[in-house]
Amino acid sequence: MASKIIKSTKNNKELASVKKSEVTVEKSRSIKYKSFGGIEQSRDLTQLSPPYDIKVLRAIGESSSILKQCIDAYAHNVTGFGIGIRYKTEDNEETPEMKSEKAAIEGLLKGLNLERPPKEVIEEVIHHVEECGNGYFEAIRNGKDEVVGIDSIKPEHMTATKLNRITLPDGTVRKFRYYVFRDSLEDSGQKGNGMWFKSFGDPTPLNTDGSIAKDGEGTATEVIHVKIGDYTDPYGVPRYIGTLIKILGARKADELNYRYFTNGRHMPLAILLENAQLTAQSEETLQSYADQLDGESSQHKFLLLEAEKVDSSSNMLDEGKDKPAIKLEKLADILQKDALFLEYDQRTTEAVLSSFRLPPIYVGMSSDYNRATVETAKELTEEQVFQPRREGYEWRLNNLFTDYEFKHVELYLKSPNLSNMEDIKSILDPAIQANAVAPNDLRELLSKVLNKPLQLFKGDKFNFPMGVQPQSNDYNIEKAYGETSDGEMAGMFRRMIRKMKG
Repeated sequence: MASKIIKSTKNNKELASVKKSEVTVEKSRSIKYKSFGGIEQSRDLTQLSPPYDIKVLRAIGESSSILKQCIDAYAHNVTGFGIGIRYKTEDNEETPEMKSEKAAIEGLLKGLNLERPPKEVIEEVIHHVEECGNGYFEAIRNGKDEVVGIDSIKPEHMTATKLNRITLPDGTVRKFRYYVFRDSLEDSGQKGNGMWFKSFGDPTPLNTDGSIAKDGEGTATEVIHVKIGDYTDPYGVPRYIGTLIKILGARKADELNYRYFTNGRHMPLAILLENAQLTAQSEETLQSYADQLDGESSQHKFLLLEAEKVDSSSNMLDEGKDKPAIKLEKLADILQKDALFLEYDQRTTEAVLSSFRLPPIYVGMSSDYNRATVETAKELTEEQVFQPRREGYEWRLNNLFTDYEFKHVELYLKSPNLSNMEDIKSILDPAIQANAVAPNDLRELLSKVLNKPLQLFKGDKFNFPMGVQPQSNDYNIEKAYGETSDGEMAGMFRRMIRKMKG
């Protein structure tokens, strides 16, 4: 008699597979036109396929217990402290021209997006970049060809073209790509051909339908493509791509543990038949029981099995021999005692954190941290991870306003104040005792502690340590800052304070 395993016929939902493929041509197309002055121009609008399914990549965060927290940490720490305005040089006295530029850029910042704060637009693009390796800013210009607004675009609906080398009117050679947006649910105005965009700074008079405008600049708006990877590649890849198999495996482990609670044990017992076979009705009963084995509804039920003798011939002399029997053997040794793959899940978390270069404190895992290690982790992460990314987004943000020719002001992404007050106190105490600190040296530090603006005291006497007053116009201020050997100790303290203030 053959052995068999009776199992549930219900299918479990599978995770979408993620496989890398070669970047290939999706649709070939090129256009030619004559620019102003009758110069013959050509553009290659051949569309390229991405190496990964971007829509699937964006959905992986919904199935991971650690990926979304890492992405949120990036977005919140890079832009979460807001966008500020500062002078490019702080040493100069504020002039009417500087005040005028500051007022102008403040007005631009307020109207940069009419539906939400600009900070949220940048945050959303960072989410897109970290989820799938690609993010897009849309730059919106007014009738004067000045940038007045920005917005984000969903990357899963964008297709990039081949790279075009274009000679600008001033003779500069630039590289540009073109992008087409296709989404049947949101794009009601463009059917089939999609909505076209051009790279920021591209003078091509492209229309949103992919044609060339006969007059004017064209109706296509510009985009800034932010990606992880080589600039020359048409698409980026997420930084967690090396740990992707671990992320998918951790999800499978979670599903296995979940099914333990909903469907019960893997194989709780074996039904052994001696000189007998199950009736067809008994097999149907077992199959039905396996299909209905789901959570609490399967508890406290009785199972009745019937078997028939394999050999129907009987022998009166061997009445007790080869008697049919049914035995139920417990398989307790292979039962799941607790959740499986806990160590695997921990290793996956560590691998994902490593790919983002984040300490566990940023995702709420701080069981083995103390104040000293937390401060050190925050300082290192701020210096090596978040600040370099802020600088990249700051550059793109200020590049939007190149046409305004601001000479004195710029936008920047604010950063947290990570000053350790205990360290500052340990420095200031001996510095004050050594009479190496001027009152104005402490105003900015005190402003941060009190979280309120404090102006510097007016008068030269507040720029020198108490008791050290300038005797003449020839007073050597460098000596107070320790640039000479006479003020070495005092100067050391003052330079440390100035560094902390910066």
